[in-house]
Amino acid sequence: MKLFLLVLSVVAAVASEDASSRLTGGTVTLPGQFPAAVSIDSPYNLHCGGTILNRQHVLTAAWCVMHPTTFSLINPFWLRVIAGDVNLVPTSVRREIRNVTHLFVHPNYNRLSSNNDLAVIRVNTMFPEFHNTIEPAVMNTRFLADNTQCQFAGWGAATNAINAPLNPAQRVITTPIIPTAQCNAANVHANRVLSTMICAGSIPATANTVCQGNTGGGLYCNGQLTGVLSFGFACGAANNPGVYIDVRQYRVWIDSQFTRTDNPAPGWIPNPL
Repeated sequence: MKLFLLVLSVVAAVASEDASSRLTGGTVTLPGQFPAAVSIDSPYNLHCGGTILNRQHVLTAAWCVMHPTTFSLINPFWLRVIAGDVNLVPTSVRREIRNVTHLFVHPNYNRLSSNNDLAVIRVNTMFPEFHNTIEPAVMNTRFLADNTQCQFAGWGAATNAINAPLNPAQRVITTPIIPTAQCNAANVHANRVLSTMICAGSIPATANTVCQGNTGGGLYCNGQLTGVLSFGFACGAANNPGVYIDVRQYRVWIDSQFTRTDNPAPGWIPNPL
């Protein structure tokens, strides 16, 4: 609670629930525990999570790089990526901050269904040679059974309130994979969970859940990046488990972004299927 109060001023300007990134419960991580996890700051969505893929690219959710009212691609100039640090306040010598030069959103991203909710970010300067606090994620390539125990790490607050103070310390929660049929029940996600998504967390109320925000953060199963958080922010309440884009099914598209030479202009709009 004291940590929350220390950073109350950091989030005083949050204007909407969609603007802040939150995680409730869990335990504080140690430096190097999730070396691929990054924080993404934006004046539009304020804060998202992301995952380092290689020395110049980060994976996140498409929502994190789209304008919240025009639903078009924002200017990458406004983004910055924070890597290597588990605390947003204060900073440490491990911190590496990067500006962004390119934003590659899946061309068939659909903001209404959250289908194909993925984006690859290219930073202006390569991350340093990998070490114990900055490393690329290993992407999962296998189908995972229901009840597989996974982890989600991110930054945030404990409630959905607009003025909820941001927790500067990265925290991790354990979140098992839930059968899609259970997540698609009428009182849960009502058939919104598609075959390209993974549902993970808890349907009953629990203290350890993702909360409003932390969109784009990574779900790790068996130590490998398995999903990118798209929707389902329970904040401890029942019937709203987290839903993640299954990166295993997008590996070809993700890898193909690393060698792109074009630069989509701000204002670009995807063509959802």
